[in-house]
Amino acid sequence: MLDYIKRTPIVQDVVVSGGDSYSLSPDSLAYIGNALLSFPNVQRVRIATKGLCAAPSRILDIGDGWAEELIKLSSKARKMGKSVAMHTHFNHPNEFTWVSREAAQRLYENGVTVRNQCVLLKGVNDSVETMGKLIRELADNNIQPVWNFPLLFLPKNKLTCTTQYYVYAGDMVPGAEDLRTPLQTILDLEEQLRGTIGGFVFPQFVVDLPGGGGKRLAASYKSYDRKTGRSTFVAPSVKGGEKVYEYWDPLTSLPEGGVEGGAEEKGNSQSSAESVADGASKEPVIRQGIARFALNDERKS
Repeated sequence: MLDYIKRTPIVQDVVVSGGDSYSLSPDSLAYIGNALLSFPNVQRVRIATKGLCAAPSRILDIGDGWAEELIKLSSKARKMGKSVAMHTHFNHPNEFTWVSREAAQRLYENGVTVRNQCVLLKGVNDSVETMGKLIRELADNNIQPVWNFPLLFLPKNKLTCTTQYYVYAGDMVPGAEDLRTPLQTILDLEEQLRGTIGGFVFPQFVVDLPGGGGKRLAASYKSYDRKTGRSTFVAPSVKGGEKVYEYWDPLTSLPEGGVEGGAEEKGNSQSSAESVADGASKEPVIRQGIARFALNDERKS
């Protein structure tokens, strides 16, 4: 994979994932990170791990070199005018503990950019109160967008941040229908929460479109029929914006009288959970100049 990335100039962004980057030894993390930074075409490297949420003590463990290697990579990238960032995954404010806060502080003090993304989950974080608390908790742990101008004023030229980044509508995948919410939920959350905290720490509420359309702002839909649960999006940067991408609300969320029509229409759609799952393996490894560097033979989305 490293050889492929090196000889493919279009690849500028690389995601190191494929399970969880926490599974890497410190030496392996350093090897992969330094190799990627040595390629002229690679400008941005994302180290994907739920570790800051699930096992933050590792970042504080002075006997474990994983965090130290990440800090070194981040510092090296800055000196090269590039970026190495951690992408993590908090879904609920209760996932924050004093350990995760201390771990986030260590990364912050050492100039590591950390970004968070979460998935909207029915009954878990789909209320204004809970999502608001999550956004503020992330912000209180220095979760804010990256701005270039503060570089002049920070000691030792260490700019860092953790960014809320994305709140995703649930993907249409088999086995997760009970956790998905209708598009209307994510639209309502953004409407009610925007303005409750500074815009520079406010997340983007997005739909990751089935069929390779990429991430689009949930509010950018072209049409949305609440009765049938069908919404449509276009992605001008993908194939000239000619294709119309469909996203469907879960059947159980449809209003009275909408289930039958929605089920019939959804059953005839190529964007059902089953068809999306069947077609997922056909997507190219590289999409929009981004490569996913998996840690195993399976490509993870």
